[in-house]
Amino acid sequence: MEMIKCIKCKNDMPKLRLEKFGYKKCVNCSDVSSYRAINTTNGTGDHTWNDIQIVTQEQYDQYQGQHSSNFDKIEESKEDNNLQGPLTIIKTD
Repeated sequence: MEMIKCIKCKNDMPKLRLEKFGYKKCVNCSDVSSYRAINTTNGTGDHTWNDIQIVTQEQYDQYQGQHSSNFDKIEESKEDNNLQGPLTIIKTD
């Protein structure tokens, strides 16, 4: 594997890291945070699908802050014909 010098610490790093991804710093010197995944369920009734959204750590933290309070407000559904599952999320608005 061909190596080049990191522009910050001057240690060796793979040349492919620069050519393929555009990074000029090695992994140890990098200031790019890790990425996270958010699972989503889309659609209604029998027409639902799951998907994932790849986001930065900052976007993930913001998402968690906006949606974490909803998980405290889940209660069991009393309806027999609930097509969305056995749980209902109570809206606080």
